Amino acid sequence: MKSTRRIDNAERRIDEELVSADSLKHVLCTCCGCKEVVIHRGRHDPPDFSVTIEGERFPAEVTSIVSRQQYHSQCRDFARAIQDRAQTLGILCGNYALMVSQLPRIPKPVSEYGRQLLDIAIAYIGATRQQVVSPEVQLTQDGSGEISLAKVSANGSSVGMAWSTPLKWEGDIQREIAVLIQHAVNDKRRKLEKAGVGSGQALLLLYDAFGYAELNDVVAALRQVTGYEWFHSIFWAASFCDCKNTTCSEEPGREGFFLFSNNTGWNKIGTLFASRAGRTDPS
Repeated sequence: MKSTRRIDNAERRIDEELVSADSLKHVLCTCCGCKEVVIHRGRHDPPDFSVTIEGERFPAEVTSIVSRQQYHSQCRDFARAIQDRAQTLGILCGNYALMVSQLPRIPKPVSEYGRQLLDIAIAYIGATRQQVVSPEVQLTQDGSGEISLAKVSANGSSVGMAWSTPLKWEGDIQREIAVLIQHAVNDKRRKLEKAGVGSGQALLLLYDAFGYAELNDVVAALRQVTGYEWFHSIFWAASFCDCKNTTCSEEPGREGFFLFSNNTGWNKIGTLFASRAGRTDPS
C-alpha cells in the first residue's frame, strides 16, 4: 500500500514553475557535472523558461501533475469563476452546466487563456438570459477533450458541473500518472510546435503535485506514454523532497530526476533516493 502524503497547502501557494526550474538546476549541478546553468523566465509563453546549460540554450515548459481529485477541483473552480463573473454583471438568470468531456486542459481563470474562455462563457450567458434552455456552446476543444457550457433551466442562478463523458481514470497509480503525463506531453508539444520549437529541442519539467506517487511508479508510467521522445528531456521535480532553492530563497527547493533525456549523461539521473540506494536509477 502506498503511503498517503499531504498536499501542498493552498494558502501557501508556491511558484511551481520556478521551483521546478531550480530543481532541474540542482540536479544538473549536483549529478551531471554542469558548472553553468542560467534560468530566464520567458516573457512570452511558450516557453515558460529559457534554460542555458553550459552555453546551450533550451526552451523549457513546466506543468503540474495533479490527482483526479485536484483535477475535479480545478473544473469546479473554473465553473465558479464563470458564475461569479456573471453574477457581478447581473446577467445570471437560470442554471447553467459546465460540461467536461474526457481530459481537456483546465486553465486558471486569471490566465490569458482562462480569460478568453470566460469571455466566451459570459457572452453566451448574456445572450441566453431570457431563454428557458439553450443548446451548448463549445468553450474549447483539444486533443484531450472538450469544455462546453449549456443553459439547462430557467430556474435558479448558478453554474454547476456536468461530466458529459466519465473520466476514465480508474486503475492503479501508475496508470493514472501515465494519463496525466500523456496529457502534458500532448499539450506542451502542441504549444511549442506552434511557437516554432522543433523535435529534440525542448525540456519538459513535470512538477509533482500528485502527492502520493513513488519514483518507481512515475518511471513505470512513462513507459505507457507515447510521443515523449519529441522532447530533449523530461524532468520530474518531486513534492516534499526538500532541498535548498538557490534560484529564489523565498521558494522551497525540490529534489528531482531525469525520467528521460537524449543526453546520456542526464538520462535516468537525479538526486531522488540517492542516499537510500547507492544509485539514482530506479529501473
